[in-house]
Amino acid sequence: MLRKLLLTLFIGCACASTAYSLDLPDEDLPYVILYKWGLINKDAASATLSLRSDGDSYHTQLSARTLPWADKVFRVRDTLQATIRKEGCLPQIYRKITHEGETYNRDIVRYSRNGNEVTGHASRLRRKGDGPEVRFDTTLYATEPTLDMLSIFYFLRQFDYPAMKNGTQIHANLFSGKNVEQITVTYRGVQTIKINRRKWEAFYLTFSFTHKGKSTGETMYTWISTDAQRVPLKVEGKLPLGKVQAYYTGDPK
Repeated sequence: MLRKLLLTLFIGCACASTAYSLDLPDEDLPYVILYKWGLINKDAASATLSLRSDGDSYHTQLSARTLPWADKVFRVRDTLQATIRKEGCLPQIYRKITHEGETYNRDIVRYSRNGNEVTGHASRLRRKGDGPEVRFDTTLYATEPTLDMLSIFYFLRQFDYPAMKNGTQIHANLFSGKNVEQITVTYRGVQTIKINRRKWEAFYLTFSFTHKGKSTGETMYTWISTDAQRVPLKVEGKLPLGKVQAYYTGDPK
């Protein structure tokens, strides 16, 4: 459940011609992840998205963990880390570290670029319980724009949405560590949403993606604040049983 929500939370796309001038301060954005199924409507996990400026780069991290009650069902501690260039928000290195139940996984993707051709050098580690570590490498190839599950989030925030027509679609590639996936994002205009009794004006987007190169046939939904921070306010996605929702629990500065 949490793995899928993290995927939906940080999927976006890139388009230089619609870039919004975004100069991000150091920040820590808090989220709560809600699980809904029938009469069940309960917070299941928390997440924090952090960013720190370092010269010409940003260092970013998403950390997520199940709440104590959910730990008893399936304990999750996931961390995504990336170093991205400020100019264009292009990733240089990406790390995905997951502790889910008895399984520990780690993916590290290092990017190299030649014109608009992108190569991802992925080193992967897998371990279950007290078993042995299994290591293997993968090389991924794509054509720009190509991102990952964390750096793509900053592209999502930099779009010049007011300049986009309702129904505009943008496409991008995503390095997942093993596969190259495709993302399609559709801009749906501005909506007013309510989170914790507060109303927000938000850009509304829907998006679809592939898994192992095939369309999932599912639609995800996200809302981003219309203010200068472009804060992702809410994301919704379906599960085989029920759905998940991540919502922002802080206030913009």
